[in-house]
Amino acid sequence: MKKIVAVSTLALLLAGCNPGDQEAEKDTKTEEQANQNADEKVAQDNEKSDAEVAKEKEAAEAKKEAEAKAAAEKKAEEQAAADQKAAEDKAAADKKAAEEKAAEDKKDESATEEKTDDTKEEKKDDGKTDSVQDPEPAKPSKPESETPDVDKSDTKANLSLGELVVVNKKYSLPIDYKPSDLVVPDVSFSYSGVLEQSYMRAPAAKKMEKMFAAAKADGVTLNAVSGFRSGARQTVLYNNYVARDGKEAADQYSARPGHSEHQTGLVFDISAPSVGNGLTAALGDTKEGKWIADNAAKYGFIVRYDRGFQSRTGYTYEPWHIRYVGVGPATQIKNNGQTLEEYMKVGH
Repeated sequence: MKKIVAVSTLALLLAGCNPGDQEAEKDTKTEEQANQNADEKVAQDNEKSDAEVAKEKEAAEAKKEAEAKAAAEKKAEEQAAADQKAAEDKAAADKKAAEEKAAEDKKDESATEEKTDDTKEEKKDDGKTDSVQDPEPAKPSKPESETPDVDKSDTKANLSLGELVVVNKKYSLPIDYKPSDLVVPDVSFSYSGVLEQSYMRAPAAKKMEKMFAAAKADGVTLNAVSGFRSGARQTVLYNNYVARDGKEAADQYSARPGHSEHQTGLVFDISAPSVGNGLTAALGDTKEGKWIADNAAKYGFIVRYDRGFQSRTGYTYEPWHIRYVGVGPATQIKNNGQTLEEYMKVGH
């Protein structure tokens, strides 16, 4: 037995291997294998960690997206609710405004029916009256008979003509037409307060302000009386005039509903303290009336129903009724002694 061991040991020595070195080599291999296994485990752990991180990141992004979507949906619902409430509030406000307007119109109508003449208006120390809706024009002392060529058909006015639109006994506006650019001109009025009749279309209002300023510089005092008038208001006035004076007389100075130039927003009735701010033919013989006739065209206005023009307009003389058409047309109409109908080559 000892001989065999000795031979083995000798064989190993002859092969250059020490038994101790063989054991050390074995231990090294074992350690390397353990390190390799550890590295593989770390790699696996890292790989697992990256996957988990990616999954967690994806989950976080999905959660964030879901929260954003939920917030957006909630905001949309809140906006829809707010819009619905705003619409309901507007509808309620419109209804209330309509009811108040109807009540005001009814009140105005009753006041007009009870009124018999201008002497019932209370005068103030400054010569102005309390706010009165659409004072009545004086009834002509000697009504003229309308000429046979007056056309009382109902043709729609051409609103595309703008400041040159013709509205008369032939051409009418929709009863609910109302310009969108109405403003209150910065001029002196014959009454206090602001009413429907205090308004005028903006371009015409600016020119009227310049005209009033020029008149004042010339020592002429003018007062604005009545501008824009709705179709509904014209209906009330016309019916009252017919009841007061009869249809034949009323048709000579009052327009049928929808046929009033006042509804265009391009007209203002103006007067002066010298005639009690009244709408009377006597204005034409005053210093103020003559100033209007001589100077209105410089600011784009014409005396729409001039003296002796009834057969060409269908209305009696109204020195107070000025109509804005623009400086160029107004100058030509005045210089040629024309009516607006003749200038525009249309009927009346």
